This record gives sequence, structure tokens and C-alpha cells, in this order.
Amino acid sequence: MIVLGIETSCDETSVAIVKKKNRFLLGDVLSENTLSQVKKHKKFGGVVPELASREHSSTLNLLVKKTLKESGLSLNEIDAFAATVGPGLLGGLIIGSNYAKTLALTTKKPFIAINHLQGHILVTRMKRSVKFPFLCLLVSGGHTQLLLVRKYNDFKLIGETLDDALGEAFDKVAKLLGYSYPGGPIIEKLALKAKKKINFNLPEPLINSNNFNFSFSGIKTATRKIINDSFDKKQEFELAKNFQDCVTNCLITKCSKAIDLYKKKQKINSFILAGGVASNKFIRKKFVNLCDEKLIEFVVPEQGLCIDNATMIAWAAIERLQIIKKSDILDFEPKPRWALESL
Repeated sequence: MIVLGIETSCDETSVAIVKKKNRFLLGDVLSENTLSQVKKHKKFGGVVPELASREHSSTLNLLVKKTLKESGLSLNEIDAFAATVGPGLLGGLIIGSNYAKTLALTTKKPFIAINHLQGHILVTRMKRSVKFPFLCLLVSGGHTQLLLVRKYNDFKLIGETLDDALGEAFDKVAKLLGYSYPGGPIIEKLALKAKKKINFNLPEPLINSNNFNFSFSGIKTATRKIINDSFDKKQEFELAKNFQDCVTNCLITKCSKAIDLYKKKQKINSFILAGGVASNKFIRKKFVNLCDEKLIEFVVPEQGLCIDNATMIAWAAIERLQIIKKSDILDFEPKPRWALESL
């Protein structure tokens, strides 16, 4: 089975062709091309939806042609066409999904509508045989969710951020320190340069609550107050480290409790870290240590598969087609808000 996937939900235009490798449901990427718009949006301090849509529209056709050429395949050799239809920015979702629908209609092959978050989670199963059920922490610029994943389309939300997503909080703190978008990699680099041990007493909201929810707005506000109150720029490395330590401790504490509960309740054997923030090496290491301590398998995609990419969209379609060999209707409308629990 060979699927061409398209991802245009935010500020990456991505096309990939993925092949199911064997009966154990593992896969190979035959070709992938991703065009990032970061430089286009950097001067605005974040993603501008109209600009993102124009970039998707002007580059998608070229990326599809390039990806097909690199794979050595023709359109007729593709078994299905998949696209992100939500959640995300409406303009980008329309452009990507309409293109995939057109290819499906032209070749008389199935069109598969994929949830962006589902793609982030399932791509971990492309290279490793991770069995259901498992726990997943999905952390990105738009989402921070702790989920029990029971099947490819069965997700139970057990905790989420009540305000800012973690990636968004990283972006805002980087901006407060005078740096550009995206903020996550910048904060990680600054934190590595910290030499002194300075405790800025940042809060850890909800850390002792008896639920699995998160809150990052208060940490961001406290950081802003520190910076505005005669902050010494020479201490920015230490403040970045304090911020990263603080949010990571919130994640680890809640996920530790969830692992304890669901190892007994659902007999989970794996914990997945997914989404753009999963690229952060410091956070990854803390989760490796946690899962070693809890005697549970830790799985995280390779760095290139943590950020938005079309490989995860094509792979999610392959997972679905193993169970349901049926096309979605071509008038399937994009959903800027599309909860995993409604799949």
C-alpha cells in the first residue's frame, strides 16, 4: 500500500509518499518534501494565516511534482491520497484537502481525511511496533494534551492545558526576552548556556491538583513580571533555564501520576511523546528517565517527524486503511477545530 499525504494545517507545506512495508504494519518513507514558512512569519512574531495560505497555494503543486519524481512513481501507482483536514488554519486546510481530493478524483483512488493530531501520535508506530493501548503526551504550539490511545481512532483525553499550549508559552517567553519566533529552540539554546544557579521562584500551577490538567499562562506572566522589574539581561540564560525546568517539572509530575494509574487500570506498556515540543532534547531526556524509573517503554519520533510533516498524514491514512478500506466523501469539509475524541 502506497499513500501520498499532504500537510498544510499551519506554516509548513509538506508532501510525502509512504509505503506500508510488511504485514507487521511498519512503513518506509519513499519521498518527502517540506517547505517551512518560518522566515516569512518571523518578522510578525507568529503565523499570519493569510500569508500562510498564499504560500501553501503557490508551492503545493511544485512539492507534489518533486515528491513524485523523487519516489520514481506515477500518480496511478499511488493507492490513496490523504490530507490534513483539521485542526488548523482554515485557509491552509482548504488548499491541502482540495488538492488531495482532486488527485483522488482524477485517479479514481480513495481520499482519506486525517486529523492532524492523530498523525502526530500514530507516526510513532511507523518504525516501531507500539501496541495499543498506550499513553501519549502531545505537546505543540497549539496543543498540550495527555491522552489514552486505545486504537488508531479511539482517543481518551485525560488531561490538557487550561490556557496556553506549551509551545505557545515558549514562543511568548522568547519574545519577552527579545527573540524571534519560533521560541522553543531559542529557549532550549539559552538554557544550555546557564552557568549560575539562580532560582527565580517561578510558579508551577496545578502541579499538586488531583487531575492531569496543565496551566502555563501563570508561568509566562511571572516571567514577564521578572523581566519588567529591572531585569539584568546578563541573567537571561538562567531565566530561560528556570522556565524550561519549571514547565518540564509540570509535565513530568502529571505524566508520572498518569503512568501509575493507567499501568494498573489499562495495562499500558508504552508512553509516547509527540508534537513539535518533543524535539526539545532536555524534555526528552527527562521523559527517558521517568519511563526508565516506571519500567515502561518510552517512544518518541525522530526529530524531523516531531514537527509538522506529511509523512505522519500518509501514515495515519495507512493505519486507517488497514481497518477500513473506504474513501471519505469528497465534500468532507475542513474542521479548524476537530477534537480527537470525536473521531
